Amino acid sequence: MRAAADLFAAEGYPAAGMDQIGAAAGITGPAIYRHFDSKAAILAAVFDVIIDAVTAAPPDDPSAPNAGGAALSGATGELLRLVRVYADAVAARRRLMAVFVREVHHLPPEHASKLAERQRTLVRRWRALLSGVHPEWDREVVRTTVHGCFGMLNALGTFDSAMTDDELADTLVVLARRMLDLPPD
Repeated sequence: MRAAADLFAAEGYPAAGMDQIGAAAGITGPAIYRHFDSKAAILAAVFDVIIDAVTAAPPDDPSAPNAGGAALSGATGELLRLVRVYADAVAARRRLMAVFVREVHHLPPEHASKLAERQRTLVRRWRALLSGVHPEWDREVVRTTVHGCFGMLNALGTFDSAMTDDELADTLVVLARRMLDLPPD
């Protein structure tokens, strides 16, 4: 799957054939069918890896340091923990994010609907938390802010940075905190 993700990122999904994917993985193209029933299933599996990473459960300990070291509880603390999980996940999986951002339109409908539902669940959670942090904000302001923050975080896939994963994740957290108007460290 990593070989396929690298090919999809470098050449685009349509240009990467099963024989190329197999060769990059050290097997024959037809051998891939023992693991995946189609190239689209490989693409869906690549997307599952990134969605699993960005939706991983944050640490449960509200006294644990959050996105930048401050211990916060309630909606603010939970949202900061989610921001950290998301930023860490995308920074550590840059190539996968590139595929995610550029190739999502190639998913067949059955895979696209599952991905869309997972994304909607994540967005609803962030929106509910941000509404709790900023009850004075209009619903549409919350919606726009959350979608803008995801856009910024996801754009990492199209941006090649020389920062280390940790440096990039820390920078993304700072930017997300500012976008979401969360307390600084």
